[in-house]
Amino acid sequence: MKKIINKIGLALIATVFLLVSCETEESLNLTQSDPVFELDMPGISSVFLNYSLPDNPAFTITWKDEVTSSTTYEVEMATDEAFTSPRNLGTATEKSFSMTVTAFNNAINEAGITNFSDVPVYLRVKAGESISNQVLLLVTTYPVNPASIESGLADGDTFTLSLDQNDDNAIEIAINDPIFDSNLGVTIEYYLEADTETGTFDSPVEVAMVTNSKSINVTHAKLNSVAQGLGIAPDSTGKIQLRIRSVITNSTNETLERIGDPMTVTVTTYLTVLDLSTTWGIVGSAANDWGATPDLPFFKTDVDGVLVAYVTLLDGEMKFRENNDWANNFGDNGADGTIEAGGANIAVTAGSYKVTLNFNDNTYSLESFSLGIVGSAYNDWGATPDFMLEYDQYSDVFRGIVTLLDGEMKFRMNNDWAVNYGDDGADGTLEDGSANITTTAGNYIVTVDLNNKTYTLEQIDNIWGLVGGAYNDWGATPDAQFTRDWSRPFDDIWILRDVTLIDGEYKFRSNNDWAVNYGDDGGDGVLEQGGANLSTTAGTFTFVLDFSDPANPTYTKQP
Repeated sequence: MKKIINKIGLALIATVFLLVSCETEESLNLTQSDPVFELDMPGISSVFLNYSLPDNPAFTITWKDEVTSSTTYEVEMATDEAFTSPRNLGTATEKSFSMTVTAFNNAINEAGITNFSDVPVYLRVKAGESISNQVLLLVTTYPVNPASIESGLADGDTFTLSLDQNDDNAIEIAINDPIFDSNLGVTIEYYLEADTETGTFDSPVEVAMVTNSKSINVTHAKLNSVAQGLGIAPDSTGKIQLRIRSVITNSTNETLERIGDPMTVTVTTYLTVLDLSTTWGIVGSAANDWGATPDLPFFKTDVDGVLVAYVTLLDGEMKFRENNDWANNFGDNGADGTIEAGGANIAVTAGSYKVTLNFNDNTYSLESFSLGIVGSAYNDWGATPDFMLEYDQYSDVFRGIVTLLDGEMKFRMNNDWAVNYGDDGADGTLEDGSANITTTAGNYIVTVDLNNKTYTLEQIDNIWGLVGGAYNDWGATPDAQFTRDWSRPFDDIWILRDVTLIDGEYKFRSNNDWAVNYGDDGGDGVLEQGGANLSTTAGTFTFVLDFSDPANPTYTKQP
């Protein structure tokens, strides 16, 4: 029985061996592969092109070529799977190819792509007539071309500016920039910059800047100021250049700058201030100690030959003279209000006056005149003297820089209620004896136009002063307060005239407080916040602070 079983087992083993041998031979014939010309799949399928690493490799691809004997390969890209419009990216002599961030980004932009996120880019390799398979990359790119102007500004434009449209827009630019709508989470700043007609934008003037907005507006006042700063005189016509510069900042604070082509435009400017100056002034013991300082000036009025001065006089005498000189002077022989050449001194009592000098009929008049602010917002409705506004001869208005409280105020003449002004409609128009004007606490430039019975309250952050051992023992008394230079109303320039200092040091600070203060570290006339103390010898000086460029404020000191 054992023998029979063994024989059967041997027969079965032989049969299995034959079957396995046949199957093995047949399997070897089926797995034999054909030669391939094939791209390997890249290690990544999403590519972020970082503009801050322009020379880094954007991608590397490799391939097998068992079909051709080529030693040169062409690498192509397309934006569609059908390779409708293939673009050559370069050649390779090895079976691999790399491309820098800059080169790949440029190639995609040159293909006319206008979106920047998940841009489909297909790659393939050619060897003669043979073409490999293709691989797909999803690429995030960045813009190469600068932002363009859709409307509002073009090369050759002409702008005729007007004082009557001072606060209206002279330029309204609409920007076309595909990156703006890309949803990449970047910040985009657009700068409108200016230079002279022949300038190269080495030191451009910033006209306007917006952040994450495709609109830039420029008022008549701003363009007028820029044009004059670039050398076009008031009330004249000239040419300047304008351009758009954009700065993209990503989430890691890396920036990309793009600069558009400059455009040359023609600008007609206007005079921003009135020329009310005259050669006449008031001299005397009541005014300036008979000429120890310049005479108190007269200004033109809207009537030829009639001059006016707003002055504070002392008990004493005065006369009128031209050019701070006695060659041409007038007094009053009969104290009858008429003037005679070389006439007698005119006696006055201390006070604030409006002095009118009329050369048409050789008369003069002195009228008590002061315009001030009174109210709970300033002096508890007159518990102390009103805040006096000063005449601005450059604009024919009254102005003042004042700190107000939460409360109410009015304007009144001569610290008295006989003539007072409020605002019934809270519309900026003054009416005699009308409603109180409500205020919130802060610093203000106050302007009153008595010709049109209007006023404005413009809130400002800083009122500048001079402090130091050379003036007020570093704040033991209030700082010497600057006022704005009204001859340059659209520039942030402050002036302090005829302040008397002793030997010592000083600084400039805001609002009688040390939170914001400036000194000069290098002694170069450029101010630094918290900078070094300035030194002076005793004397009387005029100071000018220029904050027109907030990043580089300057000061001047004149005896």
